[in-house]
Amino acid sequence: MAASRARIESAAIVGGIAIFVALEGAAMALYPGGTWWDATVQGHRFWRNYLCDLEWRVALNGQPNPVGSWLAQGAMLVLVLTLAPFWLAAADLFAPSDARAGSAVRALGFVSVGATLAVIFMPSERFGALHGVMVILACVPGFAAAALAVGYQLRGEPRARMAAPIGAATLAVSVVDLGLYASHLVAGVEGTVAVPILEKLALMLLLAWLLVVAKKRQPDRDPVETPRVRGAS
Repeated sequence: MAASRARIESAAIVGGIAIFVALEGAAMALYPGGTWWDATVQGHRFWRNYLCDLEWRVALNGQPNPVGSWLAQGAMLVLVLTLAPFWLAAADLFAPSDARAGSAVRALGFVSVGATLAVIFMPSERFGALHGVMVILACVPGFAAAALAVGYQLRGEPRARMAAPIGAATLAVSVVDLGLYASHLVAGVEGTVAVPILEKLALMLLLAWLLVVAKKRQPDRDPVETPRVRGAS
């Protein structure tokens, strides 16, 4: 039963990432153009566009973005839903003696998933600053769950420890990015391109962390018993 659950969690994470990358890539290809610093640019700018820019029905350059916006929203929905089996997998790496910490990771992770789903359906195009507030609220329990998971992975068994460095990097970059985002939101300014750059770095690190945890959750194959040859000593 435990091995089957591990396989399901691992497959759900890998499959979710594959779908997210496909949808997000298509949304980027279809994005008409425009950033918060230059509305005249054509097409998507990987390091200068926020992820949520792609969800706008009318792009920042004023051109319609009907198909791309739905693809982007679908991509983010898939990514957030993929975090559900990820938090389960991360918690399942905990030793039985750390069951309480594992339960806390599950609880905080699922609270973050629920709050992030609300963020997806509250785009900045329509909800303005409230979108930013929800981003911050959704990140807090997620960061807490990540900190607990990384803390255990750093001191846990070898299978868990191998996921710790990339998890720690993901958390560190995300916290810095959120801090910059929150400071710009409070100040009421657009901020700098450092925010979307860090956002992309955090995203890539997160995807890598998900894949590493998915790999570590895959059960070890049972050793194949070598048949004994009759007459052999």
